[in-house]
Amino acid sequence: MGILQFNSEKVAPIASRFDNVQRTVFTDGVGKDITSAGNLAQALELSGLNYKVEKFPLQFTQPVVQMMGDKQIMVQTPYAIKDRVATVRTDTMQSLGIVSPNYEILNNEDAFDFLDSLVEEGAHFETAGSYGTNGAKNIITMSTEGMNILGDDYKPYLLLQNSHDGSRAISISYVSIRIFCSNCLARARKGMVNEIAIRHSSSMNHKLEAARLTLMGQKQYLEEFKKECEEYAKIDFSENQFFEMAKELFPVHAEDKDIIQIRNLCQIDYLMKCYKANDLDNFTNSGIRALQAVADFESHPVALRTAKTPMGFTAVINGMPLLNRVYDIVGEAA
Repeated sequence: MGILQFNSEKVAPIASRFDNVQRTVFTDGVGKDITSAGNLAQALELSGLNYKVEKFPLQFTQPVVQMMGDKQIMVQTPYAIKDRVATVRTDTMQSLGIVSPNYEILNNEDAFDFLDSLVEEGAHFETAGSYGTNGAKNIITMSTEGMNILGDDYKPYLLLQNSHDGSRAISISYVSIRIFCSNCLARARKGMVNEIAIRHSSSMNHKLEAARLTLMGQKQYLEEFKKECEEYAKIDFSENQFFEMAKELFPVHAEDKDIIQIRNLCQIDYLMKCYKANDLDNFTNSGIRALQAVADFESHPVALRTAKTPMGFTAVINGMPLLNRVYDIVGEAA
C-alpha cells in the first residue's frame, strides 16, 4: 500500500510541503541574533526582552437592576475577581497570563541575572526571543565550547527559559547542534539529566552558584551524551529495520481518512530521505545513523497544520519526544 493509490489531487498539496525542507537552527523564527551581546543587559536590549511585568487586578461588569426614583434601570456594575490577577507587560499593556495573587513575578533581568557569570566562564550569547500568548514565554540560548563526536563537530547549547504566565519556573536545558546539518539532539534518560531548575535569589553568592551548577550539569551531560553516541554507533540497525520502525512511528491504516494516510506516507518518505542523507554515509547500518536521521526529521519538521510557534522549536523545548522514543527502540535492538 503506497501513496500512488490516492488521487493525485489529494496527494499534491501535502507532498509539495515536503519539497526543499530547509535545515535551519531550532530557534529560527523565534529568536533574534544576540551574538554581539557581551552581557545580559545588552542581550535583553537587542532581543526586546528588557520589558517589565506587573500584576493587575481582574474585574468584570454585570447588569444589576437599580431604582432611579420610581423607575427600574439596568446598571453595569463592576465586580472584582479576588482569587486571580493578570500578569501584564507594562510597555504594551498586553496580558501575558492569569495567575494567583501570590504568584511571584520574575522579570527577565532578575530571572537571568546569573548569565553574566556564565559569560565570564566562556559561554556566548546566541539568540533570545519569545513565544506563547503575547510572548509570555521567553528564551535565551548560549553556546559553550564545541566538541567532536564520532568525527562530527557539535556546538553545545544552553537553552534558558522563563515565563510570565505561571507555566514554568526558570529552567536550563542542555542540547547540542550537529554543525554540518543543524540537527538538534536532546537526550533525556535516567542518569543523563538534560534540564535543571534554578531557584532565584538576588545574592551574588547565588548567582555564582547558579552559574557553577549550570556548567557542571552541562559538563556531566555532555560526557554522558558523547559516551552514549559512541555506544549507539556500535549497534547494528539496518535500513530495513529503520523502514519498519518508520512505519510503526507513522502507521497507515486503511480505515483512516485519506488525508491521514497520505500525511503518514509522506512522513515515512521524508524520514527515509533523512536516513539516506549523504552526511550519514559514515554510519551505515548503525544505531547512530537511525538517531541522526530522526534528529534531522524532528529538528526540521514539515508543518502540515498552521502553528504559531515553529514545530522544530516546539519539539526541542518539549525535549524531542520522537528522538527519545527512537533512542529506546534502537537501544532495545542492541
